[in-house]
Formats: sequence, structure tokens, C-alpha cells
Amino acid sequence: MRAVFAGAAETLEATDYEDACPIETVALEVASTDDRLRQATAAVFARWTDALTERLGDRAKALAVIAALEGAFILSRASRSTEPMLAAGEMAAAIVAA
Repeated sequence: MRAVFAGAAETLEATDYEDACPIETVALEVASTDDRLRQATAAVFARWTDALTERLGDRAKALAVIAALEGAFILSRASRSTEPMLAAGEMAAAIVAA
């Protein structure tokens, strides 16, 4: 988990905080105005959740990890800092280990 979040932090830095999650960006922009796009983004997140649930064996943990990653993208871009991403990675690692 730490490596996944650290990789995301490196990508954010390397792209000057522009390359984050495109699904999250679309979801934030259109969720309340375009139901077709909202459903499409929800379907992507559902597939990610299902895949991670299969790997971790726990849906709640999978949802928590994905929520942490997506929230960390937003906070990191807003603050132009990798600190939120790295902190979320520590939390995700603890969640998975528990």
C-alpha cells in the first residue's frame, strides 16, 4: 500500500500536480449535472472496489483504501504537496494490516 501511494505522490510531483485521477475529476465535475457520466464514473469505482475487495478479502477495507487515495489526490493537488498522499498511504497500509 505504501508503494502505491508513494508512486501516486511521485506522479503528482513529476506532473506538477496535474496528473491525478481522471475518474475522480469527472465525477466531481459532473456527478450532480450529468447522470450518464455519474453512472459511468460510479461503474469504474465499483470495478476498482470489487478488484481490491477480491485481493484484500474485505469490502470495507477496499472502500477505505480507494476513498483515501481519491481524497489524497484532491488534498495533494490543492496544497501542491505530497504530504496528504503519503499520510493516506500510511493509513491505508495500517487498514490493510489490521
